[in-house]
Amino acid sequence: MSLNTGLRFLSIFLLVLIFSMQAQAAPQLDPVILKNAVDNSIKAEGRKLGDYTLVDQDGVEFRLGEYFGKGKPLVLSYIYTTCPQVCPTITMELKKAVDGARTKYGDRFEVLTIAFDTAHDTPAAVNQYARRFTEHFRGFRFATGDEATIARLLDDTGFFRVRQDDGSFDHMDMVTVVKPDGAIYRQVYSLRTQPQGMVLKLEELIEGKAEGGRGLSMVDKFKFFCYRYDPYTGKYVLDYPVFVSIGIQALVIAVIAYAVWGRRVMKRLSKKDKK
Repeated sequence: MSLNTGLRFLSIFLLVLIFSMQAQAAPQLDPVILKNAVDNSIKAEGRKLGDYTLVDQDGVEFRLGEYFGKGKPLVLSYIYTTCPQVCPTITMELKKAVDGARTKYGDRFEVLTIAFDTAHDTPAAVNQYARRFTEHFRGFRFATGDEATIARLLDDTGFFRVRQDDGSFDHMDMVTVVKPDGAIYRQVYSLRTQPQGMVLKLEELIEGKAEGGRGLSMVDKFKFFCYRYDPYTGKYVLDYPVFVSIGIQALVIAVIAYAVWGRRVMKRLSKKDKK
């Protein structure tokens, strides 16, 4: 069997493997959409947030602007109350990080969790969700609002979410750290695996430290979406099939490229050596 024939068979085999993996896996968002989601959230940094009217977990109406102008940074997180696994894990990790930061900074910062599924996230549902994590809402509040208000707020903060056919959401694992004047300071990603990132950004604002860099690579951008929940450990682990599929696709491209151009290059080099 010739080399070209072997390469063709290898390419076909790898393509079949890719399609079979994708057929067995849960639906994945387009990688371009995921990349754009992260880029869009970064573009929101520096944006001044509007004075939105919200309703907290006790049914009390308040304005987002009440948090600003008091010298305290604000941490915004995002959940929906019917989320079975992702949001509770994010909130749990957020609570741990907040508790750790409180030991050092006390009440020098505020935390507000936004429930964004307005069709289901009533104040009563938000209250029930919130009490799974805390009984004391001073400095750690949960809130919802009407559909238009929540949509504008999340668009302002650059938070990506998309509703699926079953009513669930694909969304980013992200918190937004806001300056005391109401301008977005930094987005912090992957709270499930790197909760200390939020604390570091609070530290920069509270202590006036020099701003740390982000330096997000393409791999970093994808990994905010490429973790899956492991019910046996209660933690999020890398979704290896996603990366294996990407790797195989890259290998197919390399094999095809060699089949098309590689042999030509080798023949030319061989002719030069004979001369």
